Amino acid sequence: MRELRGSDARGAEGPLQDKRFRQMLDAAPDAIVVVDQRGRVVALNRETERLFGWTDAELLGEPSRRLIAPAFQKVYDALGGGDSPTPAPRKRAAVSTFARRRDGSDFPAEVHCSPLSTGENALSLVTIRDLSAFQGAQENPFQQTEQASVILASMGDALITTDVAGTITYMNPTAERLTGWRTIEAQGQHVATVLTLVSDATREPIESIPERCVREGRAVDLDEGALLVRRDGTEFAIGDSAAPLRDRDGTRTGVVLVFHDVTERRRVALSFHRQAARDLLTGLVGRKGFEERLARILKRAAPGATDHALCYLDLDRFKVVNDTCGRDAGDELLRRMGSLIYGLLSSGDTLARLGGDEFGVLMECRSLTKAEEIAGRLRRAIEDFRYVWKEKSFSLGVSIGLIPVTAASGGAAGVLRAAAAACYAAKSAGGNRVHLALPEAAPGVRQEAESRRIMRLSRAVDEGYFQLYAQATVPLAAEHPARPRCEILLRLRDERGGVEAAGSFLPRAERDGLMPAIDRWVVRQTVAALGRLHRDQPDLELPLCSINLSVSSLNDTDLVPAVREYLAQHRLPPAALCFEITEAAALGNFAEMVRLISEVRAMGCSIGLDNFGNSMASLARLKALPVDYVKFGGHYVRSVAEDPVYSALVHAVKEIGRITGIVTIAKEVESETILQKLQDLGVGYAQGHAVAAPAPLVDAKGEVALPRVQRSAAAGLSGSNK
Repeated sequence: MRELRGSDARGAEGPLQDKRFRQMLDAAPDAIVVVDQRGRVVALNRETERLFGWTDAELLGEPSRRLIAPAFQKVYDALGGGDSPTPAPRKRAAVSTFARRRDGSDFPAEVHCSPLSTGENALSLVTIRDLSAFQGAQENPFQQTEQASVILASMGDALITTDVAGTITYMNPTAERLTGWRTIEAQGQHVATVLTLVSDATREPIESIPERCVREGRAVDLDEGALLVRRDGTEFAIGDSAAPLRDRDGTRTGVVLVFHDVTERRRVALSFHRQAARDLLTGLVGRKGFEERLARILKRAAPGATDHALCYLDLDRFKVVNDTCGRDAGDELLRRMGSLIYGLLSSGDTLARLGGDEFGVLMECRSLTKAEEIAGRLRRAIEDFRYVWKEKSFSLGVSIGLIPVTAASGGAAGVLRAAAAACYAAKSAGGNRVHLALPEAAPGVRQEAESRRIMRLSRAVDEGYFQLYAQATVPLAAEHPARPRCEILLRLRDERGGVEAAGSFLPRAERDGLMPAIDRWVVRQTVAALGRLHRDQPDLELPLCSINLSVSSLNDTDLVPAVREYLAQHRLPPAALCFEITEAAALGNFAEMVRLISEVRAMGCSIGLDNFGNSMASLARLKALPVDYVKFGGHYVRSVAEDPVYSALVHAVKEIGRITGIVTIAKEVESETILQKLQDLGVGYAQGHAVAAPAPLVDAKGEVALPRVQRSAAAGLSGSNK
């Protein structure tokens, strides 16, 4: 990465000073320039020099719009990269334009501009992708050079070109194989004759995508679920796209169509879909499968037809078991509860685990009176059930929301929301009861429950109903640094004096748009507590405290300035804080994650990836993100002792971390067996009930009580959270 030096570098502080950030940009396959608020180049990567022919010395400090062809500079200015004083751009879609090289030649390019930092010296990231290869395919009628013919013939994708009337002018060998037509036979035929498409769902013909492209005058993609009928009558799934062909004057000369066989990809996707429809913990139908069955019933429902009923169950006092005995005890309770409920239902009923400790029962062709009787039977059975775990006995209850399912119920999502609202009404009334919500009462119940939920969470932020817990993260090898670590966890006090774990209310807070305020509250209270501890005991080594940030915080450009203000106010060293973002949120918001990493590290704090390992792409992305540590997801950790595949994956990530300097942490460690296996694999740190249970960050006397488990598991880890 080439960057501004000397006095001109004053506005390029922050992310440009991070060596790993610069290395990441230099490894990018596209040209990338960093510009200031006036559109001047303050940094560029190696690909920019190669693609445009400019050296860093020639471009630094110059207007970035000189990289754009003059006729397209207004488009570039509107995108947010121009040289007029404008605020830092928001994330926008890429635009197609023409770029200009140092020698004055133009080439087609895709330009994307996104904010990199905010404030007085805001910076923007401009990515320029060379589209010459694609443009060359449009301008060349595939007959000009032998090289073009070789390239097209070797393509793995099928390619067909037509004139403006839809008559085929060219087919490559892959297109011949997929359609069953030879080029010599297909030339002169209308594309609809050779490319026969039908819908997988309806078996109805699908409009020719080249015809759509000609009619709409733009590139179009084929919808999912299309089948290509070959000349011999065989069928397979395809994905394709078509784009207009134009000559140098911009006149439309035809259409280029690119398509490929997606049969195997669709088969794998269907397999994943079926797995997603099943709950892996209990073996019951999962939420997705339950919603699909409900949708099918609603689709068949008609006025006057037989009605159905839906029960939404939420276990009472489940969190007492989970918090007291750990995750393994909670998982086993859910499995037993699934078996108990299943045994009380008829063969035509559908039982599903909807998430957490919530279950759903769909009773088809059942009167509301009979459904209410069954719901009462379920409530009494769960009330009478006693759960014993390692000599500890627990009694439970269940809050049940019951609603009728008729032709007038609406969509599946709305029906589930109505049932959840009825369940919430049962729990708010004291729990362990059935609440029947009739159609005329359901809207009022939903509105009242929704208002009460939003008000409760909002008051928790304003009036301090939340409570912070801390859970120790301990080293598994003696050579790791002795500095203590912990994770800050959020709890919500309930009306009965207990506390709810974050999983029971944060998803609702995310849906209601309350997460930015909650994230700020957690950071503010954590900094205040640690600052007080640092002031009272200045010689005490502060632990590295990790704070989870929601996906909403990735788009909150005011978060980092607020954190700086909290740190200054309470005189807390930034090195005491580390921020965690889940891997799924990071990879789904990559540009925002890069910006957040740069700002957090420039501030002096650390940053990590939580729930790492959700896909095979995780390993490929690990090197690209300059994070300080990764936390393995719970499904990895729970399986590592029994499944050699998970052990191999954990070992591979650990090795990558060793090479790149990224620390590995395993969370949800619930047994000594798993703890020993992680230690054997060389994982850096562990967190979970097998190590230390969460405890309040501030005790009843108002004193900060940080976890005291600090010694290595290699030395015999058996500490507890004091």
